Amino acid sequence: MPDGKPTKNMKRSELLRRLSDLARKFSMQTVFLQQAIAQTVALNATDTRCLDLIHSHPNGVLTAGRLSDLTGLTTGAITHIVDRLERQGFVERVRDTEDRRRVFVRVRSESLAPLLPKYRALGKAYAGLVEHYSNSELTLILDYMEKMSQMTERFMADILAARGDG
Repeated sequence: MPDGKPTKNMKRSELLRRLSDLARKFSMQTVFLQQAIAQTVALNATDTRCLDLIHSHPNGVLTAGRLSDLTGLTTGAITHIVDRLERQGFVERVRDTEDRRRVFVRVRSESLAPLLPKYRALGKAYAGLVEHYSNSELTLILDYMEKMSQMTERFMADILAARGDG
């Protein structure tokens, strides 16, 4: 593996070690990249990930309780995040018109303007990278990522259940 790329004649144990090493490295890099992007607008990575969860939700709104469920963060932590995002103008709290006791959190779309160029550049780089793969290779990658996502969700649910949050 002179250039760091796996070869066809590598042993399975070497391939699995390399996969584990790269997965750990990729995970760390992703966390630190998200933190670096978030800091450009005086937020942290958890804030921007919550912002993305709210924004990408089908209706563009979530309750704080649902956000807590999706992230595994306590409702107290979510309250602090939403307070911070609201203070900085990224989200607004909106009362449910049918049940005034229920409050939704909605992203103020215009507030995303400073973040969009960074995420567009990342998306462009991603699109360039995946161009190097055939459809069959992308199918394999998608299968792996889907199974990893499902496994991660199950693992998180188990952890939350063990601590009494599940």
